[in-house]
Amino acid sequence: MEPVVGVDVAKGCSVMQAFTKRNEPYGKLESISHDENGFERLGEVLAGGHVATGITPVVVLEATGHYHKPLVAYLKRSGWTHFIVNPLQSKRAKGTQLRKVKTDATDTWHLADMYYRGDVEPHRTWDKAFTELQHVTRQHEFVTDMFVQAKLNTRALLDQVFPDYEKIFSNLFSITSLSVLKRCLEDDSENLMEVIQEGVGKSHSKRWVEEKAERIEVLLSIWRDYPISRAQTVMLSSMVTLLLTFIEQLGDLERQMNRIASTLPEVEWLKSIPGIGDKLAAAIVAEIGDIHQFEDAKQLVAYAGLDPTIYSSGKFTATSSRITKRGSKRLRRSLYLAVQCGVRKSANRRIWSYYDKKRKEGKPYKVVVIACANKLLHHIYAILSKSQPYKA
Repeated sequence: MEPVVGVDVAKGCSVMQAFTKRNEPYGKLESISHDENGFERLGEVLAGGHVATGITPVVVLEATGHYHKPLVAYLKRSGWTHFIVNPLQSKRAKGTQLRKVKTDATDTWHLADMYYRGDVEPHRTWDKAFTELQHVTRQHEFVTDMFVQAKLNTRALLDQVFPDYEKIFSNLFSITSLSVLKRCLEDDSENLMEVIQEGVGKSHSKRWVEEKAERIEVLLSIWRDYPISRAQTVMLSSMVTLLLTFIEQLGDLERQMNRIASTLPEVEWLKSIPGIGDKLAAAIVAEIGDIHQFEDAKQLVAYAGLDPTIYSSGKFTATSSRITKRGSKRLRRSLYLAVQCGVRKSANRRIWSYYDKKRKEGKPYKVVVIACANKLLHHIYAILSKSQPYKA
């Protein structure tokens, strides 16, 4: 058997143990930092294992968030063979032991033992564009969630400080509306027409702009006659500034998303599916990555966590089961939204007919949407694997 180095990865450091054979450790358990000195020490251990056994050792480590990436980059750069283990697989391997022990030493031992048992496979590498798109789409989702919460908080404060303002603009949270509101709260109501005109551009007439400015002036005159809490006014002004910042950040992220997506034909193929736009297509492609890592559509469905759980014991077989949810929750969420967009106004005829059929059978709404998401994922697999756009 060839030598193995099991590495238990943590934030900023890792614990490693070398083995010449199964259950035969070589050297002592060591902790290395994720810097040049630590990586050089790992290289010395690997070189020592090669000299001692005459066989090039391999490294087995667990995917630990983003903490393992500097270590993997070093291994790639140095040409050492390495295997990245799914945390669920390593957890299942640890569960086979009679005693419940959790230490860095036992973790490195289990990782090496998994390799000797043949439970690890070469880690598939993605195109760099997929990784970049994944970072951008996840950051966009994170900022969007905060943006939604900020809007809810702003509306609650606005009802207390300036309740009639939301009747002025059809979109309360547009850049024009927020900019004008910020001016009003800062008691700087001069040149409101210029602010409104700058925001709407040439999409509205001068008369429309003048009418908006007059209505705001009337509201301001009424607002100033009533005692308003200074603290609430300051908080509302801060929330408006925060919303404008979020809008700017989301705009930057969407530009980056479009730039990266333009280099991936997979995004354009998914956009051909009715109900899937720029953001959803980018999010789905970012979470799936290279479609060739999946042998069939069933593997992709399992990766999304949309496959049903299976329970059978003796003569009993469960007839009602939930989905496993063991895969990418972001991919499930994107598919759920894509189905909702597809069935709205019957945009996606195939999904709508399947949805309508299941609803007439008496199935609950969420159960039917999940079933449609499963079906849509089969369509996505066919599109990406064949490198062809959707055909209605």
